[in-house]
Amino acid sequence: MNLLLIAGTTAELSSCRRLTALIGERAALTGERAASIGERTGRTGRVTTGELDRSLLALPVLDPDRYADGRLHQAPAVAHLCKEVAAADALVLVTPVQHGSFSGALKNTLDHLPDAALADRPVLLASTASSLHNAAGACDHLRAVVRALGGWAVPTHLVAQRADLTEPAALAALTARIDQAVGELLRLGTALAPACGR
Repeated sequence: MNLLLIAGTTAELSSCRRLTALIGERAALTGERAASIGERTGRTGRVTTGELDRSLLALPVLDPDRYADGRLHQAPAVAHLCKEVAAADALVLVTPVQHGSFSGALKNTLDHLPDAALADRPVLLASTASSLHNAAGACDHLRAVVRALGGWAVPTHLVAQRADLTEPAALAALTARIDQAVGELLRLGTALAPACGR
């Protein structure tokens, strides 16, 4: 399974990028365990992870006229974005919380995708915030966007504060939640694979 991670920030160092990296690490470990079991049972379960090029989070604001007539998808950066998303079997969307929702950078990037860009693919949602009070709302908003693009958001979404990524006890609890959500993502990806011809 090819897993595409998208950190919804242009910042080089941030809680959002740290959470994205941690999810990628845990998914790779889960994939290694599944591959090991698969070798013994004759099933494949390998997971490859890659992160979307951060420059694609800085695309110009969507031009609706160029989107409607198809010219936008001929632009090299937009074509690259669409190719990366199309090659993924599953996606992880991680966003910082901005004004109670997901980031404008992630919104603009997702706006550049064609209708049904996530058709029959599972998506794990996660957010980072200074307070957990606002973090779940960002995932709820992303859930609606994933559905509009034809994707399937897994039931468990992840929310994290900065402390969750640094304090040992909190990090252990967060890692357990990540493993649960990644497990859901991989199971749903396996179930949906025939639907999207993968």
